[in-house]
Amino acid sequence: MVWRGSKAGGCETTDSGYSTAMILEKFPEVQQLSASEKLIFVSELWNDLEAHPSEVPVSREIIAELDRRMEHFRQHPDEFTTWEAAKERILGSRP
Repeated sequence: MVWRGSKAGGCETTDSGYSTAMILEKFPEVQQLSASEKLIFVSELWNDLEAHPSEVPVSREIIAELDRRMEHFRQHPDEFTTWEAAKERILGSRP
């Protein structure tokens, strides 16, 4: 993650636009939620992000890492397994 050093609302931001300050400080009512309510809230936030993936900022570093991993996969496909095979190996070992 690269730090820009610019200020957004008094908070430093990264090149990808992430804020270095806790966003909870801006929403004190969220801090009042119980643990299970917070989990529901996080789930709802995640679902909203999932519904709009093009709006989620992705840093150059993350893209570079994903590219590196994909290239490794292409060069060494025998080092990887499918989800189905991994699941069978895990669940198949249960008594």
